[in-house]
Amino acid sequence: MAGMTDTNTDELAQWMAAEQGESWDEADALFAGVASRYLPLTEVPAGLSMRIMAAMPHRAASLNARAMGDVAGSWWARLTVASALAVLGAALSAVSAGQLFDLAAVVVSATARLTHGVLTSLSAALGVWGVSWTLLTNLGRAAMLITTSGPAPALIVANLFLAIASFAGLTRLLAPREECS
Repeated sequence: MAGMTDTNTDELAQWMAAEQGESWDEADALFAGVASRYLPLTEVPAGLSMRIMAAMPHRAASLNARAMGDVAGSWWARLTVASALAVLGAALSAVSAGQLFDLAAVVVSATARLTHGVLTSLSAALGVWGVSWTLLTNLGRAAMLITTSGPAPALIVANLFLAIASFAGLTRLLAPREECS
């Protein structure tokens, strides 16, 4: 901005003070005054509005598809999906068939006992409560045994970290664009 006088620098200082003071209307007016002297006006190209309208989606469905494409194209969404698949694969490979059969046997046994207990103790609410309590304690013990043995604690922690990463990514995706930069 060659050839600026003290008056021009005062206008720049006033504009910057208005911007920093968050007086947006005053700042816009001051900037328009300064910019009109130093920035050349440009002509609007012929057919600009037609090109803009042609680039706009014609249906709401295409807007949704474009938004989904943007989400699927982002690096953190791909990383989250890949992490979820890796954790799922690790979980399936870490659980042995013996553990699954043990859990299935406990569940079938507990369900059979509950069914038997409910049918035979229908008139005695205390009996049903006792059977239900036994069932719940047996299921709790079996679940505790499965979740604390082998690689299960590490997989649970991996799922927790994946959930945190997904939450952070979704928070970033849904944040206004000014906060993302």
